Amino acid sequence: MADTRVKFCGVTFKNPLAAASAEPTLNAANMKKCIDSGAGAVIAKTMTDSAGMRELTQRAKWRFLDQKHEVCHGKVPRGFSLYSRSGLALEPPDDFMKEITETIKYAREKDAVVIGSIASTDIDGWVSLGKQMQDGGVPMVELNFGCPHPKLMPGMRTGMNVGQDFDYACEITRKVSDALDIPVIIKVTPQVNDLVLFSEMLHKAGARAVTLTNRFIGFVPDIQTGQPLIYGKAGIGGPWTKPLTLRWINEVRTMLGDKLEITGTNGAYDWRDIVMFIMSGARIVQMCSAVMCYGYSWLDKQVKGLEEFMDEKGYKTIDQMLGIATDSCMEYGEMPHEKASVNQALCKNCGLCLKACFSGAMQQGDETVYLNEENCVGCGGCYSVCPVKGTIEMVKC
Repeated sequence: MADTRVKFCGVTFKNPLAAASAEPTLNAANMKKCIDSGAGAVIAKTMTDSAGMRELTQRAKWRFLDQKHEVCHGKVPRGFSLYSRSGLALEPPDDFMKEITETIKYAREKDAVVIGSIASTDIDGWVSLGKQMQDGGVPMVELNFGCPHPKLMPGMRTGMNVGQDFDYACEITRKVSDALDIPVIIKVTPQVNDLVLFSEMLHKAGARAVTLTNRFIGFVPDIQTGQPLIYGKAGIGGPWTKPLTLRWINEVRTMLGDKLEITGTNGAYDWRDIVMFIMSGARIVQMCSAVMCYGYSWLDKQVKGLEEFMDEKGYKTIDQMLGIATDSCMEYGEMPHEKASVNQALCKNCGLCLKACFSGAMQQGDETVYLNEENCVGCGGCYSVCPVKGTIEMVKC
């Protein structure tokens, strides 16, 4: 059977699936449910010294949206969006640390890891919260430079406002890293121009790892009422964001290699996505939206799915998959030339490939389509839309 263990920031995890910092990790009771469902780790809801950021959670609102960005009623599609407004941990730090220490004790019995998460409004606060987490026994701490989102807390330098100010974010990272003996992870917002540059700066400031990435800011009107959904702008993520997140994981791994470890979040829906995150370069994969939609048992299904996939493909360890897709990534100019190949015996003459071809390569014959090879540039549009598997293949030339 495949070995799903992975070492991240010097700590061994029994599997790479972590419950992300959100409502499913709001307190000890919730975190225990994640652990009981097979997660290798839980990232606690972000502890804060800001009463305002705690109060926001009392008014948390979220909606699951379909492909039309309308509220799902009943079945939630795979490509859903989680559109939400929330805050950070409900309890003041001294009280929330009791939840952390209780969870750590429970996690040890279940071979799971508890990762702390913190956010403050000034540098001294970040350092103080980090020390509390370290003293409480967490093996590493994540600094939340993504939530809450801007304009939720006017005048406060926290959350995304920190993550968009590279110099200030690095100053916080440096002070916290210098003050702690445990690894510091930085959770970044995707709403910046260059996460590769930012990640490199964070590494130089003392970060051992980055979490790529937090959610985006969205705005969704309800066309029936003319009012904004859940009263205004909100964080938006979900399975649809996966390619955007994987892009940054790909680029940070490509540029920084093993100098900076990566945990991925925002877009992981099931075990297939866990594999994609790992193959892109993330050692640990955080899951949130799907758990909020389908419940804690979703985690166990994905761990089992990962194990079955590894056994089927012959992967003995997570490290055998780590970054293999990124390490094979080509630039545009390096791509090989290809041409389509049509098996006319299988062709149903549906005409879809004719509509998807803009180079004049796919031609209509008497009974089936055929390929004018001279015109084919190998784009693969025809291959993508053909409904009969094996009718069109892309061949290197």
